[in-house]
Amino acid sequence: MTLINQRIWSPNWSTRPHGKADVKGVILHHTATRGSRAAAIAVARYFAQRSSRVSATFVVADDGYAIQCVPFYRAAWHAGPARYDWDHDGKIEPWNGETSINTTSIGIEICNRGDGKDDFPDAQVKKVARLIRYADGRCPNLRFKDITDHEAVLPGQKIDMQPNWPAAKMFWWLLHGANSKPPNNVYARLPRWARKQVDEIKR
Repeated sequence: MTLINQRIWSPNWSTRPHGKADVKGVILHHTATRGSRAAAIAVARYFAQRSSRVSATFVVADDGYAIQCVPFYRAAWHAGPARYDWDHDGKIEPWNGETSINTTSIGIEICNRGDGKDDFPDAQVKKVARLIRYADGRCPNLRFKDITDHEAVLPGQKIDMQPNWPAAKMFWWLLHGANSKPPNNVYARLPRWARKQVDEIKR
């Protein structure tokens, strides 16, 4: 199955000082649109407009169709003035890239209305997991324990992802591959660090 189905490059990016080595984690977003392939293409085309002043690394439709908008060695404009404790020491430290989240993360836009009623099909969730595995193979400092959502890096500003995002299944497929079958008690079968991130995403 094709991993990246289309590339619609956005001009809305910044330089990463150390290229792909600056990437520490992944920020998940939903688009607040329909989930269709047409909607994904429309979102990517919006990112391709310089006037939009926004972008993401990938956009993923509900059928798993994936569009890349910014290469890994460039920083997409997806998180705004966000902050995140990458080393989980309880402090936000500029030296560690914790105040420059665009520079230190990739952003994945997941096509979904974001109303808590619009389901996320398995094909979409699996593709997100496959894209993260792909990024992990190319970004030497990316850590799976640093996968979170927009709300975690901009608290109180946006509920994004919605609580019905199946984060436990995403982490299962991330760790075991998209061809594996998540058990019924998938959350309990995840390692402790992954359960912590599931809780953060679904809080």
